[in-house]
Amino acid sequence: MRDKQSDDLISLNCMDGPRHDEIRLALSQGVGPRTMNLLFEQLGTASTILSTSHQRLSAIPGIGPGLIKSISNASTQVPLGAILAWCEQNSVELLLHGDADYPYLLGEIEDAPRLLFCRGQFQRDDQNAVAIVGTRRPTPYGLQQAMRFASELANAGITVVSGLARGVDGAAHKACIKSGGRTIAVLGSGLGVIYPPEHRILADQIANQGVVVSEYSPHSKPQRGMFPQRNRLISGLASATLVIEAPERSGSLITTRLAMEQNREVMAVPGPVSSPLSRGCNKLISDGAKLVQSVDDILEELQPLTGFENHETEPLSDLDHPSFLNESERKIYEAVAPDGSLIDEIIQRTRYASHEVIAAVNLLELRHVLIRSDHQKIYRSTTPP
Repeated sequence: MRDKQSDDLISLNCMDGPRHDEIRLALSQGVGPRTMNLLFEQLGTASTILSTSHQRLSAIPGIGPGLIKSISNASTQVPLGAILAWCEQNSVELLLHGDADYPYLLGEIEDAPRLLFCRGQFQRDDQNAVAIVGTRRPTPYGLQQAMRFASELANAGITVVSGLARGVDGAAHKACIKSGGRTIAVLGSGLGVIYPPEHRILADQIANQGVVVSEYSPHSKPQRGMFPQRNRLISGLASATLVIEAPERSGSLITTRLAMEQNREVMAVPGPVSSPLSRGCNKLISDGAKLVQSVDDILEELQPLTGFENHETEPLSDLDHPSFLNESERKIYEAVAPDGSLIDEIIQRTRYASHEVIAAVNLLELRHVLIRSDHQKIYRSTTPP
């Protein structure tokens, strides 16, 4: 969804304005989200920050000579016109923190990016998301579990977030796409430098079925320090993080630490005690992470997390106000007969594809809008069996 602000943003006729100033500031060397927050608290707007004197900037705790130079030179050092032109040519949208389309869960974390580059568009249902992470060199067991959980989460209407890396990440994205679900890939590089390079086609597929996102300028090459920074976005975009297979020293464990700092759930799939690649997961479980053996274990944990009040709508559990359902969900809800219906009957009445109905029913169950009997009959929750 593009609004007038987004259209103004990519217009090359004018390089001035508060949005452009905020982009310049966000892309200035050394100015990260925490520094941005500090500057905004002290000075109010990006335009004010960029025009503030060296003396005033130096009086702000934590703002040293290097940052002052970077801020002062932002208007000339950040190639804004070239960046906006590249984004327009490559169908990349820029989101600023506070924009209507900025992902809600990510916006809640303390160091949320002030600027995101996005291929594809976020949707409201992406608030129902699970991050799947793991080793870049998985065993056949690890690959199998990554694909199984990603596919089953996708079928349940849950968005899968990962980092487009080799191994578990790539397997999770691919399984999600194959199942027709939504997936979000968070890069540790710019969108113009897909890493690893063999995942370029996969990135295109994800953009068509979800979002590829980065906080870095489009031509930023991947560097070691970018990936731990990237990991906070992976956990920040999700209600829970699931670790499939990870050794004791693993980037995946950085993601779980960040998830815990963000007050998000951490889950892990157990592995053989003889496998070094399972030691990280097994230790997480011994330290209190939820042991996951099936997708039901995840969905049970997500119910109190994703059944929250949407910040823009009526509570999801308030069935006296079904306006929170989108058009397809409402049709599926209305296709359920007062005395209950089987999945095949709902498919026949709505004429939707079977995988779409199954995914929607699973999601509406998660929201407590529909319930399923032991005999697999679906009921509206206002008319239980």
